[in-house]
Amino acid sequence: MSSPTTTNSLALHEIVLSIADSLNEAQDTLRSMAPYDEYGRPNTLYQLPYLDFNLEVISQFETTQTGGSSTGGNGIRFVPFRSTETTSRNLGTITSNISGRFVAVMPNEGLPQVLLIGSAAVDSIATDFAFYTITVKAIQPTGEPIGGQRIELNFDADTSFNLNGGNAVTPPVFIDPKDGYTINEDGSFKVKVKLKISDYDLLRTFVFKANSGTQFTSIAISKP
Repeated sequence: MSSPTTTNSLALHEIVLSIADSLNEAQDTLRSMAPYDEYGRPNTLYQLPYLDFNLEVISQFETTQTGGSSTGGNGIRFVPFRSTETTSRNLGTITSNISGRFVAVMPNEGLPQVLLIGSAAVDSIATDFAFYTITVKAIQPTGEPIGGQRIELNFDADTSFNLNGGNAVTPPVFIDPKDGYTINEDGSFKVKVKLKISDYDLLRTFVFKANSGTQFTSIAISKP
């Protein structure tokens, strides 16, 4: 039976992450430069648009004899690279070139920043449930509505639990789908929910969290 192959691999992802961290630190240093010198003259400010890198990775291996003369076989064992090794140990090397480019990307891929605004309005009060409509609007910083923006709405049980002094509330029932897209006219997305009237009458707070990509907003509902 042949013995398992032993490998010593170089953590390439750590090298790439280290390059990325160094690039971020360099850009942060450039951003921290004062716009004017001590005499009031404008300083030259720099921005790193991209960084090209090229890595040469050398792997060294040797062939090994496993088992006896009748059952033996050859295997490959990777060993740490040593440039002074001789060929008497049947050493071989594999050289790989890895190149790439880190590119500066504008926030939100250069698109206008999305802002979320949430609100809730009561529809009706029944014997067992209170019915509400939650509205989430997606707008640009200028106030322009954004249509076709994907929105997801969820009940925030943990925040609701904490706001209610450690008292859990019955999870609300979503009458409409919890995810969808804003309409073009006013950039709004609406979801109808029903809340347990017993929790509602005890002035419990129901917290919902809406998100679109990396943007979040919270909406809280409680009895007036």
